[in-house]
Amino acid sequence: MNFFEYKKEIEKIFKNNNIDKNEVNILFCEAMNLSFAEMLKIENLSQKDQTRLDRYVKLRLKGKPIQKIFKRAYFFDYVFYVNQNVLCPRPETELLVEEALKFAKSNSKILDLCTGSGAIAITIQKKSNAKVSGSDISKKALYVAKKNAKMLNANVKFVLSDMFENISGKFDMIVSNPPYIPSKEIESLDIEVKKFDPIISLDGGVDGLDFYKQIAQNARNYLNKNGKLLLEVGKGQAKKVKQMLEKNGFACFVKNDYNNIERIVVGELK
Repeated sequence: MNFFEYKKEIEKIFKNNNIDKNEVNILFCEAMNLSFAEMLKIENLSQKDQTRLDRYVKLRLKGKPIQKIFKRAYFFDYVFYVNQNVLCPRPETELLVEEALKFAKSNSKILDLCTGSGAIAITIQKKSNAKVSGSDISKKALYVAKKNAKMLNANVKFVLSDMFENISGKFDMIVSNPPYIPSKEIESLDIEVKKFDPIISLDGGVDGLDFYKQIAQNARNYLNKNGKLLLEVGKGQAKKVKQMLEKNGFACFVKNDYNNIERIVVGELK
């Protein structure tokens, strides 16, 4: 089959299903293990390639994100393994890491709470050579995190812990992108999220702030003097999270994301 005609057909199908047609290029490149430039040189599709692409297209039309279809996600300079047990690292979370790297040094001790795939912890360790630990309540998530650390040759210690429960010692920095979706809003999320991301990684309680309350109340017990606390927050949550931290002895400021949404709350223990 003519590749160009097939591609145009899939772009039309994606458009009719409210999926960005640019995803066709990404899906095709991932499926065929080609760069965009290499893909443009293809003239005809073999039956084998078309059958494979048809299968992936059907999965995408059912709402499965491309990252979950191919079990890999891109974050900073790295490719991470992802599956149904972890969130895919998102572009705005790179801002959290960028801010952390402003403070991280090779002798820093850093904790990543709710580590999930390990993307935050691993990237910080690779970029700064700091002593990094990552914790999560999910054994399945930690399996993914450890797999990624091994793949990327990152020296990160992972701990099974319900927030601070099994955490010992003190750190120079704590970072976290915890669950922050209000429980009642889970059902209204896009199918890509509510069907293919683990609910445990999304549900932040009635107001979406359950995990921030725990962090605000306990973080100072695990931070060294002048320790930093960096948190990614949901839309409209920054003001309340900042107030929580300030009540618990932190001096704070907020960073906006690429869409000018208040996204990162940075606190320093006074």
